[in-house]
Amino acid sequence: MRRGFTLIELLVVIAIIAILAAILFPVFAKAREKARQSSCTSNLKQLTLGALQYAQDYDEKMVPHYVIGPGWVPFYRPYDLLVPYLKNTQIWFCPSNASVQYGIQRCNVGHIHLAGATPSVCAVSLGQYKSVTDAALFFDENTYYTCADILGDGAGNAVACGGPAAPLYCHNDGCNLSFVDGHVKYYSKCALVGNIPTFRSQR
Repeated sequence: MRRGFTLIELLVVIAIIAILAAILFPVFAKAREKARQSSCTSNLKQLTLGALQYAQDYDEKMVPHYVIGPGWVPFYRPYDLLVPYLKNTQIWFCPSNASVQYGIQRCNVGHIHLAGATPSVCAVSLGQYKSVTDAALFFDENTYYTCADILGDGAGNAVACGGPAAPLYCHNDGCNLSFVDGHVKYYSKCALVGNIPTFRSQR
């Protein structure tokens, strides 16, 4: 004679499934974020190679974090300046935060400011870096401002020119940084804050 599950047996099975789900879902979420982190690494690698190609075409001057012409127009950022080298604008957006462009480390690239009576051209050349392996270039950022400063206040909170940009710790409480020599590295928030002084790398 066949008999069905008792209520107790059914509740035990449901409880076991719920426990397994609670254990496995965070693991799956971390694995998914790890995949996005890898895609982000690829994006930053391409951006950095584009910036280095730009530098070869402009007397080894790194792409500036902005270019302002007379009368404050036109206003160009790296997103505009690197279009001929990248072709694909989608790589400017991290898969974990597709609404915000990657930031650029402004103190390591300089700017071109032609507005007003006293033009200021502070574009940084490749020869000015103390160490291209330590000079941060692009990174995950929390706002649309692409001229951030990852050094910020020494606590991982960056200070941007023109806006409240800061590192975005979107990859398992960490973020990716690219460097002038072309490599990309992941930093946890703790490790990033601890290494911040090394990222400003001009002579």
